[in-house]
Amino acid sequence: MYRKTDYTQTKYMKNEIGRYRYQQNMSISELARRTGLSATAISNLENGYTSDILLSHAISLSHALHVDLYDLFCIKR
Repeated sequence: MYRKTDYTQTKYMKNEIGRYRYQQNMSISELARRTGLSATAISNLENGYTSDILLSHAISLSHALHVDLYDLFCIKR
């Protein structure tokens, strides 16, 4: 059976940016300030509208959220 969520998970990079940001009560604008990314770019990543991210940006997000890079982007070791 086709489910929209299955399509989304295969087409776009799965991440937990929003979940970790919410856990820390951090706004998108605060995360943007801490990482140097735009709020729009962060929103697009959280919502799965983009699968394109530079490694340096991924590392910045990981550091700002105090989360392991693998956990943030759902990468199995």
